[in-house]
Amino acid sequence: MQSPVRSVLFFPLVVCLIVGRLAVPVFAAGPSIERTGALAVIGVPSDIEKAVEDKGYRVTLDDGWTAEFWFARALATATKDAAGALYPELTNGEFVAVVNFSKGFTDYRGQAVPPGAYTLRYQYLPQDANHMGVSPNPDFLLAIPLAADSEPAITIPYKRLVVLSAKTTGAAHPAVIAMESAGTPATVAKNDQGMTVLTIAVPTSESGKTEMVGIVLKGQATQ
Repeated sequence: MQSPVRSVLFFPLVVCLIVGRLAVPVFAAGPSIERTGALAVIGVPSDIEKAVEDKGYRVTLDDGWTAEFWFARALATATKDAAGALYPELTNGEFVAVVNFSKGFTDYRGQAVPPGAYTLRYQYLPQDANHMGVSPNPDFLLAIPLAADSEPAITIPYKRLVVLSAKTTGAAHPAVIAMESAGTPATVAKNDQGMTVLTIAVPTSESGKTEMVGIVLKGQATQ
């Protein structure tokens, strides 16, 4: 017959061993990116739906923030004279992508962008007294509410682009998303300035060619 004392000592030991096995350290997951299905946002204009690729990208950052992107089937590219531009081959006002911010977003100026779907259009920041020193790079994407931008084939003039994008923030300023130097395709990584950058290879109008674009997902202007 087993000693009562031995049983009393044995039981806590077993419990400790089980708890020790279960107590595995939990580490925060890093940023991730995965392919998703076709654009399926309620109310998406038919021309926008046709203008994007059949598959999108879902990005999840380590704090749980998520967004989905659907990029243009073919970016129009043509070299322009743009001092300091990272993407001189992109045209001002051209359609680049659709993004769906399920949890909202904070733009490069620190402005709140409500949850929802938006088109993203390229804009080279004017090099004038109002914009000098705003950003180390003059390349931006301006977010426009999806319902207000139904013609992806056209380029939108600067002043009109600002007005449309201001609908996103409900303020005088447009919703601006900074662009950065591209890294490895289909990755999310921090750059030397500590900004979190999404890199995607987007097809262009030149057969078989792609444009590597870097989009800042987290990081604001210092001024």
